[in-house]
Amino acid sequence: MADIRHEIKQHWNDLVAGDPAGFRALHDLTYDELFRYAHRLTRDRAGIRDALQEVYVAIWQRRDKEPPIREPWVFLLTALRNKLIDAARKKKDPAIAHAAVPSPEDDIIAAEAVAERTARLAARLAELPERQREALHLRYRVELEYDDIAKVMGVGRQVAYNYVNRGVKALRKGE
Repeated sequence: MADIRHEIKQHWNDLVAGDPAGFRALHDLTYDELFRYAHRLTRDRAGIRDALQEVYVAIWQRRDKEPPIREPWVFLLTALRNKLIDAARKKKDPAIAHAAVPSPEDDIIAAEAVAERTARLAARLAELPERQREALHLRYRVELEYDDIAKVMGVGRQVAYNYVNRGVKALRKGE
């Protein structure tokens, strides 16, 4: 998510500069994830689409009037959530207005999905060569930079990068 957050910040800066291509790129990058988030709050797909449209229109219209936003991704999530709550209040639908907390069933389904993804990932990780597993562990669990991974593993920076890159590609093939 850190890479996506960085990319969102770049597109946000383009948007603030008035670049329509930056706005479009921000929209394309964030729409699906925002929709999934909103769907956890309400099942009203039409209402979600309307709220998303309102958020994006408001952002474009106020792009040069907003104070600097340090975390555009957090801003987008908050703006969408607030739009959905406002819409629910206007409809006077308390079930949606208080839907910010997912139901226990939603939590169970989400936990099962996470457990299933974790099991699949663990199985794919076990199939990787030892050096790739080690490099992935150092990069994503220990959160080391490539220079540090290279030092720990006793290889060059490019080799460390290749181990991580090939490991990630192998894991994605199994998706």
